[in-house]
Amino acid sequence: MPDSAALAQFLLTGLTTGCAYALVALAIVLMFNVSGVVNLAQGEYGALGGLLLASLSAMHLPLALSLALVIAAGLLLGAAQERLTIRPIRSAPQFVLITVTLGVAVAIRGAAFLIWGKDPLNVPGFSGDDVFFLWGALLPIQTIWIWGGTAVLLALVFVGLGFTRIGRAIRACSLNSRAARLMGINPQRMTVLVFAAGGAMSTLGGALIAPLTLASWDSGLTIGLKGLIAAIFGSFRSPGLAVAAGLAIGALESCIAGLGSSEAKDVVLYLILLAALLVMGGVFARGRDRLHVGTSI
Repeated sequence: MPDSAALAQFLLTGLTTGCAYALVALAIVLMFNVSGVVNLAQGEYGALGGLLLASLSAMHLPLALSLALVIAAGLLLGAAQERLTIRPIRSAPQFVLITVTLGVAVAIRGAAFLIWGKDPLNVPGFSGDDVFFLWGALLPIQTIWIWGGTAVLLALVFVGLGFTRIGRAIRACSLNSRAARLMGINPQRMTVLVFAAGGAMSTLGGALIAPLTLASWDSGLTIGLKGLIAAIFGSFRSPGLAVAAGLAIGALESCIAGLGSSEAKDVVLYLILLAALLVMGGVFARGRDRLHVGTSI
């Protein structure tokens, strides 16, 4: 049995990477509830955020400006994906829409490979390479940036959904887009807004963890897959459960790698996913139960 310090090391390290999974899962859930589309390209935005930050850091731009440019890139790309690939075929069957998002993911990954190459890029820590102790665990100072940035983003999303006019419009569209339209809400505008916000969340999440994981053209596949699994555990309708699942996945895979082997972590995780899918079985067949703030938006 590991001692308490080793267990804390595994859990806190896993929660750090789980923050990226949680942000991707949250974006997937929001997009699905407003547009009905599962965006399989979401993880690629995370990889893109890390790569963009690596390039901007190499140009010695101020950190605040670099992060602002990363967020702006996520906003623009998310909006462009909705306007150019989703809206023109909005009435197509859902499997066609999902396949198109997969094509977008492949295109982004291929472009990243052509622009940045196959070698991972180093991103300097936002506050240097110092470390600190927490419950006996030794953690890089970048962890505080990741936890703090994730907490701020989650607070903005949940407060925005619950207490702002735009948030109420998004919730109305998730409940019944036809009724929302009759009340003067433009569902298409809300959809592009959610895609843009989701792109920004994922690129920022990828930028935050890049100093710890390195930035790589193919890292989006892992981030996106783990985020998708978290969204599945949230039944594609509960942002809170999806975020919690993303954090839990990060902690679980870290503990499995630390207590067992790094090769076993993905096997165990996917077996758990398979079991969950068999139990939950009717995620889509049950129909799209819409979100409400709390367990759902």
